[in-house]
Amino acid sequence: MTENRVLEVYYHNKMVGRLAETPEHLIAFQYDAEWQKNGFSISPLSLPLNNDVHIPEKKSLDRFGGLFGVFADTIPDSWGQLLLDRHLKSLGINKDEITTLDRLAYIGSSGMGALEYHPSKSADFDLKTSGLNFDDIARECANLLSSKPSDQLDVLYKLGGSSGGTRPKILLSDNDREWIVKFPAKEDPSISGKREYDYSLCAKSCGITMTETELIPSSVCEGYFKTERFDRKNKEKIFCASFAGLLEADFQAPSCDYETYMRLINVLTKGNKNDIDQMFKVMCFNVATHNRDDHTKNFAFLYTEDNGWRLAPAYDLTYSDTYWGEHTTSVNGKGKDISEEDLLKVGEDAGLSKKQCLERIKDIADKTKMLSDYIGKTGR
Repeated sequence: MTENRVLEVYYHNKMVGRLAETPEHLIAFQYDAEWQKNGFSISPLSLPLNNDVHIPEKKSLDRFGGLFGVFADTIPDSWGQLLLDRHLKSLGINKDEITTLDRLAYIGSSGMGALEYHPSKSADFDLKTSGLNFDDIARECANLLSSKPSDQLDVLYKLGGSSGGTRPKILLSDNDREWIVKFPAKEDPSISGKREYDYSLCAKSCGITMTETELIPSSVCEGYFKTERFDRKNKEKIFCASFAGLLEADFQAPSCDYETYMRLINVLTKGNKNDIDQMFKVMCFNVATHNRDDHTKNFAFLYTEDNGWRLAPAYDLTYSDTYWGEHTTSVNGKGKDISEEDLLKVGEDAGLSKKQCLERIKDIADKTKMLSDYIGKTGR
């Protein structure tokens, strides 16, 4: 098959730059000359706005398929990757024979965030998202996860092929707004959708910024979690980048501390106190509610010309564990047995007052008691 050797990267119909594969299979990037004059650095720590040909470190081969993290953000992992692989198989294409640039080309203009890739290999579907039967979609998702055939592969690929994360999900438009709907993964209990919905309501009551959330009724489980996308607003694509992408960090293993997150927020937002306070709240919430899958891809920034870099709304807040039994992101160097003193240390080092930190810790401890049935052993 013909492989893509060079891809052009676009943002709001403006060329950002070009990607090209090196002989070592690393994906080099260079900003377009016009973008250098009028654009912004899409990854300030790794891709400064200059005329250099930027080449990622060799470790990116294992972490991001040879890409810089900000581009790897737009390639789906887990569920989205499974859908793309199945889609390629249906076309008679061996997934092991396509390059990383090919995968970006298949994403084309449908990826998460605002970056688009040309020339695109994305399929041209014409599907309506109104009147969907969510129980049917959940069943087809379960079939795919169990390696069973599905006659709805094209539909699932169109609705969820650009999404990431472990849980099956679809992307849809509803009332001129863009949403994500999640379905249970293989090992998830039937309460997983309602649980994440209840977590979102609790988080909002704690003062944590999230997009609107809903619970879709079901006849076979407690419901499906629905959340509005923060990378879409008024039909416009919003540039976003995960902490993993910006830090070039491995999101599949413990690699960061919340102290690192605070420093990153301080640098990119120019010390925005509200964003630092938000991260402190999320850290306390994750510790209080046993959300241990708090890896670097579960936090993100948004960039707009008006506001610059700002912390994105919180997402993926739900009960979760890790096979090593600790938080993926450590608190004051600790992954478990995290104390109030550990939380205070991170907050005060980030510039928050002790009084403010203690108020946040107490408020979140009080309000998360409503989730005790989920957090306790019987609620797993």
